[in-house]
Amino acid sequence: MLKQFARGVAALSLVATNVAAIGVKVNPETRMIEDLLGRTLLFHGVNVVYKLPPYIPTLEGPFDKDNSLIAEDIQNLQDWGMNFVRLGVMWEGVERERGVYDEAYLDKVELLINRLGEAGIYTLVDNH
Repeated sequence: MLKQFARGVAALSLVATNVAAIGVKVNPETRMIEDLLGRTLLFHGVNVVYKLPPYIPTLEGPFDKDNSLIAEDIQNLQDWGMNFVRLGVMWEGVERERGVYDEAYLDKVELLINRLGEAGIYTLVDNH
């Protein structure tokens, strides 16, 4: 359990570090999200939520309009002017049985978030 707690703390620290590194902040006066230059950021995006196993889209293989989020999908999002994904992370995917955490699932979630970030697409992790 301590290992999972440490990983969670490390992940939260990484998120905080990345947010600071890219200069995204909430302006307390306007309540808008801004960049380092004080410009308001506008987000355009989609929901990516898979409520059934494996609880994450296909990350490799052929394009599938319903189930993949591969390089082609990410390129399409960019081409359509999208810069945001709300990613559903299902607790059933994280903790497959009481006290047993699926590290492979968490690795896939991290990989997907990093791929989106490399493409300039922000990710909101929505825990379900």
